[in-house]
Amino acid sequence: MDTKDLKIAVAGTGYVGLSIATLLSQHHQVTAVDVIPEKVDMLNRTQSPIQDEYIEKYLSEKALNLTATLDGAKAYSDADFVVIAAPTNYDPVKNYFDTHHIEDV
Repeated sequence: MDTKDLKIAVAGTGYVGLSIATLLSQHHQVTAVDVIPEKVDMLNRTQSPIQDEYIEKYLSEKALNLTATLDGAKAYSDADFVVIAAPTNYDPVKNYFDTHHIEDV
């Protein structure tokens, strides 16, 4: 398989996920998955749902192969690779990482 033909799904469009999706989509077909419809809509209009100078610049000025979707099951089933960039909130009282977002993906 030519590495140019990779299909990559990125679960989560926060700072980590969107940065990864933006960079990878310069050379690969990337589908960003999120559960928030407004974020998906913004990305599909090449607008950043988060405030970040570089992401905003890349989305507006570069030819990226990036689409966003709410349909994680389809994105993951079509992907050669899946990057999970979901929150793992730490609760210091319980000394516990909440990993349910990762488990959901």
